[in-house]
Amino acid sequence: MARIKETFNSRAWFMLECDDHNCEQRFDDSQWYAYEDDLLTDAKDDGWQILYKDEHPELERDMHYCPAHRLPECATCTNIMIDSTGWKNGQCPECIKEEIPIERS
Repeated sequence: MARIKETFNSRAWFMLECDDHNCEQRFDDSQWYAYEDDLLTDAKDDGWQILYKDEHPELERDMHYCPAHRLPECATCTNIMIDSTGWKNGQCPECIKEEIPIERS
């Protein structure tokens, strides 16, 4: 489980671990959070990608990726490439279907 929960003095404390199989990075290895919402907010601010099962029905559980292992995002929208099927040139299948051009800078 990527979200680590420990109990100290009868109170739950939380930490995140990257879901990439080859990564052992945690947020933040030196500090446990008493409130899970604070942990998730601070992790996002630090570049962690947090995917919620409720928002991504194809996931079996919430997933967390450190800044080095974030999943690719669509070049034209906010979709995240959980499964590369149908993706082309960095665009998700929905943007390809809608023929949305990729803005190059």
